[in-house]
Amino acid sequence: MPLPTPDYLNALYRPDLNVLVVRWMRLVTLAEMQQGYLYLLEVAAQHQCRFWLLDARRRFNTDREGAAWMVTTFLPTLAARLGGRTYLAYLLMPVIMRDAEADAAFPPAHFFEDKPFMSERFVDEQQAMAWLQAAQ
Repeated sequence: MPLPTPDYLNALYRPDLNVLVVRWMRLVTLAEMQQGYLYLLEVAAQHQCRFWLLDARRRFNTDREGAAWMVTTFLPTLAARLGGRTYLAYLLMPVIMRDAEADAAFPPAHFFEDKPFMSERFVDEQQAMAWLQAAQ
């Protein structure tokens, strides 16, 4: 039986693109963020989809505690469940890209070099989708 979709999250698998398109609908607590990502993993596993577009423009909150959970707990589980390196393209508001604390919560590019997951930030959805398509 599939998990119920959280009300703060919209997730749609696009088989034509082989991309899981995710839209966070509002600010979330740490617990909601964790529950949301666990839900997304279940959806992605159903489709064996390793390419995620995560629209966080409405969520607007990034913090060190959430980022630490992602990097140490959640992201390392993806390869085993999805069968290879997972690519996460985050679509953010431009102001987030200039926020020092939010920027510090996101690992630098070299962090991902030897990891079974890769992540990048974008302010343009077409660029994010192009990055995901190039990774395929």
